Amino acid sequence: MLTEPLVLIVYGATGFTGKLVATYLDTHPELRGKPWAIAGRTQSKLADLSAKLGNRPETLCVDLKDTIAVTAMVMRTTVVINCAGPYSTNNGANLLGACALQGTHYSDLSGEGFWQAEMVKAFHDIAQESGAKVILGGGVDSIPSDLAAFIAAGSLHREPKDKVQIRGVYTRYTGSFSGGTINSGKARGRAKKSGRLTDVMEADPYLLSPKKIGIESEDPATADGMAKEFRWAFDSSHLAITKFFMAPINARIVRRSLVLRDEHQKISYSECASIGMWIRVAGMWLSRGLGYFLGEPIKIKPTSGEGPPPWLLRDGGFEIEVSARTKTKVARTRISGKGDPGYGATSKMFAELGLCLALDDHSKSSHRAGVLTPSTGLGNALVLRLSQARGGKFMQFDTVPLMDSE
Repeated sequence: MLTEPLVLIVYGATGFTGKLVATYLDTHPELRGKPWAIAGRTQSKLADLSAKLGNRPETLCVDLKDTIAVTAMVMRTTVVINCAGPYSTNNGANLLGACALQGTHYSDLSGEGFWQAEMVKAFHDIAQESGAKVILGGGVDSIPSDLAAFIAAGSLHREPKDKVQIRGVYTRYTGSFSGGTINSGKARGRAKKSGRLTDVMEADPYLLSPKKIGIESEDPATADGMAKEFRWAFDSSHLAITKFFMAPINARIVRRSLVLRDEHQKISYSECASIGMWIRVAGMWLSRGLGYFLGEPIKIKPTSGEGPPPWLLRDGGFEIEVSARTKTKVARTRISGKGDPGYGATSKMFAELGLCLALDDHSKSSHRAGVLTPSTGLGNALVLRLSQARGGKFMQFDTVPLMDSE
């Protein structure tokens, strides 16, 4: 391998999401004239992708089973972002672990809670020693939830003794899924069958913070923080709220943030969706005839490398409203963004997170190193970067002035 230092490396760049990330970075003004690389297992695919990108990034053909090659790759850069899921079956631990050992910052898009828990146990202390920031939840799961909870709680100006209830409600999540989503589901099924993932683990709200007991533990524990029997309920702000399929993933990331900041005994977090979110999804799909009216149908059973059609990558979007409430005060934050949440928006968020690790001053975040989260590893530096991405037209951060609790 060449020895020129690289700003960052995108591993898994030839997959569906990886291509979106690489394409976004290729046109990013902050990378113009700077060396970066795309990496993966197949040189021919990497060469084809690099040839299509204007900046012709360097290509690194590395099999994650090859520990020596993986170590040599991560030593070329200060940041690796990994798009090659499912991480529990694609040797993701080898890449994350090499970064933790070498002091190279790292993030990925895993929503596999059991695998994330394994990474915390195996590499948190190692990353603290080396100075590596390993950021869990680098996409729509779970940047919006984690940053919105961080902003809302910080707006309360609460007394140290105050207990805080934070709730996230997704009001828009218009998108689809990819072959990678299906593969992740299969990986989860294999983990259940093998015993790597158990029913107790699935219900554990603090799965990502071993041996920690927080405020949620006072009631029957659920991963999403909602009541155990909750399916739907009337709501004064949203008419009705329902279960949200991403909530268990997001809520655990937020709780890891709370544990890392030693706030888990005072602050609880729950997440759900509004009925309006589901209406908006159905409305977008039906208004376009599932994409058939546009000649770009949504693939109901996408294979590896396939995902949402271009119109949905462009026209989709997400919005989460988060309230932080004490007995006397309430603060509200709303984060929204453009593009299919899991792909069009995630690819931009993930790329910007990588650039934040590589180029921004994030030394004022609450944690210097370890297996962290977006808010603890990057904090306000990431908020600022995302609010400015694409000239401020990609993501919006809106905070309502502090009010008396009803």
